[in-house]
Amino acid sequence: MRQAAVISMCFLALALPVANAFATAKKRVVTVTRSATSPMVDVDRWGQLQLKVTVKVTTTTVGSKTSKSFKVTSLAWPVFPEHTDRSAYISSQALPLLRQEILKLSGNQIQLVSGATDTSYGFVQALKGALTKAGAL
Repeated sequence: MRQAAVISMCFLALALPVANAFATAKKRVVTVTRSATSPMVDVDRWGQLQLKVTVKVTTTTVGSKTSKSFKVTSLAWPVFPEHTDRSAYISSQALPLLRQEILKLSGNQIQLVSGATDTSYGFVQALKGALTKAGAL
């Protein structure tokens, strides 16, 4: 019995500094808002697309571990495919839907727009470029 108590006390004495280190690790959260413009992206034969993104980037540090998350707060397209009537129509239908998908994004997948596949892929490529410039990725 006495030996078990001594072993338990030694274990607790050794574990206490480790538990104390976890208890004193400070959590640091930094949130910044950044804007960035994507590079020009060719949308196959339809034209070019460029996005302007405002994103809220949150960096959380606990001890030596750092994680980053982001939320897109606004999205505009200063340049979009409109050199033909068809490309203008597709852009007018697809871009607002893609914008809505990004603003409500909760994971890392968005729904592409049926009938506007090239525009959707160009949008994703431009978005990735803008988020990289903003430091969100």
